Formats: sequence, C-alpha cells, structure tokens
Amino acid sequence: MENVKIKDERIARISDLLEQIQSVDEMISLHEDKGDQEDLMLIQYKYRREQFLGELKEKLQELNINPSDLIAA
Repeated sequence: MENVKIKDERIARISDLLEQIQSVDEMISLHEDKGDQEDLMLIQYKYRREQFLGELKEKLQELNINPSDLIAA
C-alpha cells in the first residue's frame, strides 16, 4: 500500500491520521500495562490521540462524512 498514489490530499491525511492513531494506541497500551494512570507519557499519548481524532473528524467532514454516518445500523 506504500506505493499507492492518492490524488486527494484529504484522503492521504486521513490515512496518515489512522496510522498515527494506531501507533499512539500501541503506546497507550504499553504505558497502561504499567498500571500508573498518572504516568506523564500515558497522559501525553492520550492527549495526542484526542488531537488526532479531532483532526480526523474535521477531515471526514470535509468529505461530507459525519461520525454518525460510520455507526453501523
């Protein structure tokens, strides 16, 4: 999938955001295993995740996709 050309930059950014969220989720899981909810790194990764999700929501809305559209009926 690395060699796929994407013409719409919004779609490329959405793909990048999904990869970033996946990476941050792995780090969150790693730090949660330590059991310290006050861990500064854990707090920062959760904050980054929220930032990525906010930008993802904006990019999806630019493509006329609302989060509620993604909920299975």
